[in-house]
Amino acid sequence: MDLFSFPLIDSKTGELKGVIEYVRDITERKKAEEENRFLASIIHTMPDTVCSIDMNGNIASWNQGGEKMLGYKAAEIIGKSIETIIPEEIAQKELEHCLTALQRDGSFSGYESVRITKDRRVMPVEITAVALRDKENRITAYASVMRDITDRKKSEKFIKDILETVDEGFIVIDGGYRIISANRAYLNLVHMSFEQVTGKYCYEIFHGTHEPCFEHGEPCPVLDVFKTGKHSAATHIHYDQNNNPIYVEIKAYPVWDDSGKVVSAIEVVNDVTDKKRLEAQLLHAQKLEAVGRLAGGVAHDFNNVLTAIIGYGSILKMKMEKDEPLLTYVDHILSATEKAASLTRNLLALSRKQKMATAPVDLNDIIRKVEKLLVRVIGEDIDIRTSLLNRELLVMADSGQIEQVLMNLATNARDAMQKGGTLTISTGIKRFEKAFMRLHGEGEVADYAFIAFSDTGTGMTEETKEKIFEPFFTTKEIGKGTGLGLSIVYGIIEQHNGYVDCYSEIGKGSTFNIYIPLTRLYSEKVKSEESRPIIGGTETILVAEDSATTRNSIKNLLEEFGYKIIEAIDGEDAVNKFMANKDKISLLLLDVVMPKMNGRDVYEKIKDLAPNAKALFISGYPSEVTAMGGLLSDGIKIISKPVLPKELLKEIRDILNRV
Repeated sequence: MDLFSFPLIDSKTGELKGVIEYVRDITERKKAEEENRFLASIIHTMPDTVCSIDMNGNIASWNQGGEKMLGYKAAEIIGKSIETIIPEEIAQKELEHCLTALQRDGSFSGYESVRITKDRRVMPVEITAVALRDKENRITAYASVMRDITDRKKSEKFIKDILETVDEGFIVIDGGYRIISANRAYLNLVHMSFEQVTGKYCYEIFHGTHEPCFEHGEPCPVLDVFKTGKHSAATHIHYDQNNNPIYVEIKAYPVWDDSGKVVSAIEVVNDVTDKKRLEAQLLHAQKLEAVGRLAGGVAHDFNNVLTAIIGYGSILKMKMEKDEPLLTYVDHILSATEKAASLTRNLLALSRKQKMATAPVDLNDIIRKVEKLLVRVIGEDIDIRTSLLNRELLVMADSGQIEQVLMNLATNARDAMQKGGTLTISTGIKRFEKAFMRLHGEGEVADYAFIAFSDTGTGMTEETKEKIFEPFFTTKEIGKGTGLGLSIVYGIIEQHNGYVDCYSEIGKGSTFNIYIPLTRLYSEKVKSEESRPIIGGTETILVAEDSATTRNSIKNLLEEFGYKIIEAIDGEDAVNKFMANKDKISLLLLDVVMPKMNGRDVYEKIKDLAPNAKALFISGYPSEVTAMGGLLSDGIKIISKPVLPKELLKEIRDILNRV
């Protein structure tokens, strides 16, 4: 406590009469002084620089942390301008900014700048400041805390250097969806500079819109991060500066402040355009494989049925007179079976499972041959023009399948030109370099013959164009298209180691470009032979076929032409029947795939008993040829189902006549 003593004096005599004592309790004041000394001690020993600056910009106090951090002792710096420790080029701008913030808000924090040490080093600092006011609430000075962030800046630079070296795009987005930082990979992705990107809204850069993407129903990983505080991912279509679409995979991660609040999001952006292209190619290949399995599953049995229909129909036609009224119906039956057989062949070609009869052929010759047929296919209201290269375009191809490609494209063009138009077919040569091969994922650098098939029809949208080669995709009404035409084109050209692409715009027609590798082999132009007469015989033939319908039709056909037939219902039965009749049998007619023993095994077993045995194989599915091993190279022949009577009879006669 405080003790005050006052003398008591007689006013008349002036004598000391006594002493008056005044006692005051100063417990609270002492406590406050102690607290102030404690606080001053803390401030003085803080590692950060703590100082106060008056309104003239002069330093009024300086702690021990400032001495250690910036090298100035209190006696050296107090009374000096704050600009002593601020680089000249930023001093004026920084002070104006800080004073404005103090006048407006009374304080600020997290402001990053630099300070100059006594030994003239430039030190990065983070500044927090608060205004000091008098009783009238006027700002008389401000206190500032400056923290050395050199280590933090080194860490940030280290992290930034890492981010600059990776090939993934990194950006930092604030709570207002503005981009506040971006690495080099991202800038390369969008073909923009750092200055063009920072400060812009992410959706402005990514989508070219003025509203967030989530307002248009798109998933937004950044929105999810700010809502949930958890990482999120999505795939978007973004656009570069030239408005080119880029497929990107986005992953967003939260950034928290000290209180646990999400203040920004780190977004990792990966260009997956190539990945999407490969996925589309894989999906297309899988669809083709599915169609291949479908075709393979039905081809064998379906071709057996067709063989029987064609066989019986042909026998019926042979027995009819030319003026028979019912002959026209038989012709319709045989024509329908040929179309059914063509459908199976097309499915197999689409799935790349159809056996091709390739030879060096001139594409120009094929086009000239097909051109005459196209008029009937597309109608008289469409003008057909050809512009063929004035030289041979030799390619290794199956002429029949290339003709199928041209007919399918013509049908497609006709449907696109309902009111007439012009169909232009041109040919030429193009050399594809490595860039084209990388785009298509395979192939060799080589010269390719090309066919450009252009129409002046309605054209297609981008969405339609992306799907035109998919099996069963069609824009026609139900019942007016199978969706296989262009898929078959794609499958056939791929099987020829070629490429097909399409350019189309709405109202401007479409152009299909077909590319097939040129060959240096010479073409053999064989003159067409006049049909040879069908000759039968009296020999005995062992027919081994597990399908009763097919076996009976072949039996009846061959018996019509004089042959004697021994039937076998499977491979094991065929061997037994041969052993029982080996002196009679002149030819083995064997199905490739049969129960108990396949055709190859039957033939090899019989050859052990009769080395000179002659054989002809029948296949219901091209892949069955692989079961023949090396027999085909030994001169053994195989014909495909559905078996045409003329072909079967000619092959049998040729083999039997062979010595």
